[in-house]
Amino acid sequence: MEKKQQETADKKILKQEIAVYSEKYNVQGKVMDYGVVTKLVFNYDGKDIEIGIHNNPLMNTDYVQTGRQILESYIENLSSKDRKVMLHNWYIEDHLSQRNGRYALAHGIVTGHTRLPDSIFCHTSKIRETYVNEEDELVILTMNTEYHCPLNSCDWNKQDQYPDMISDYEKIKAEYKDKDLRPVIEPGKVLLVLSNFSHYYFHSLYCIPEGADQPCEYSGDVHVGMFQDSYLIEADHGRIDLRYFPHFQNIEFYSEHTQGMPLFLENVGDVTLYAKSSVGTIKLNPGERKEVRKENAETETTSLPNGDLYPAGIIE
Repeated sequence: MEKKQQETADKKILKQEIAVYSEKYNVQGKVMDYGVVTKLVFNYDGKDIEIGIHNNPLMNTDYVQTGRQILESYIENLSSKDRKVMLHNWYIEDHLSQRNGRYALAHGIVTGHTRLPDSIFCHTSKIRETYVNEEDELVILTMNTEYHCPLNSCDWNKQDQYPDMISDYEKIKAEYKDKDLRPVIEPGKVLLVLSNFSHYYFHSLYCIPEGADQPCEYSGDVHVGMFQDSYLIEADHGRIDLRYFPHFQNIEFYSEHTQGMPLFLENVGDVTLYAKSSVGTIKLNPGERKEVRKENAETETTSLPNGDLYPAGIIE
């Protein structure tokens, strides 16, 4: 009995639920503090939002104020309305079961879904119709959702196993297989490509150093920290060293070493991203490319979330 009571008491110590309210927008939420993991959850514009909060026990954070600031920051800077539901790195798989007969499901990395966070790998429900639109997308219709799949982001190796799932597949493959999204930049410059459909926002890096004739190879890896994960990118034998903390729809650099070469950022996703850099906060709308320099930084300080991008799930 005493052991059970102690476990209950420990759970209460490790878990707090703190109400958060924005009078400005009349939106309610709550901060869930589990000791190691802390996250803000709320609903806005019909979508459930979950944002990690930087958790350092030594900071004695006021979660009521911090939660309200993050909630209002989302509404002011990060919410994206009228988005299409998209699948990236997608393919359509054929299924056969005794109960349901033959049917097809699409698999891919989803963005813009009302019930799923961006960059989650998922599969659709049963497909009832597909067609190619004028925006070079395969549109997939299920019972409740319309998915837009860029033709140049098909997972051709997987789709080759199910060529009959797409009309005129061989023709589409011949036209779009070599049109993968590969942004480039002039020699002597460094281009970091970001997207909301890439884990930790890292899509790719491109750089041809002066005097070289080929783009340098790079490696990108996540570093799991005690209080905050970070992402590390190294290229050109360590002469390019980029490191940042990934937050909700923004990144925060703590290393921007490019051996004197200008650093450019490009957003190939479908939501606005921000980059906190040594020259200030740079705003990148979808499709935008900007050099990391003071003239391109926001003139006013933008309040942005600074917690874990992927707050850990908690088993109740």
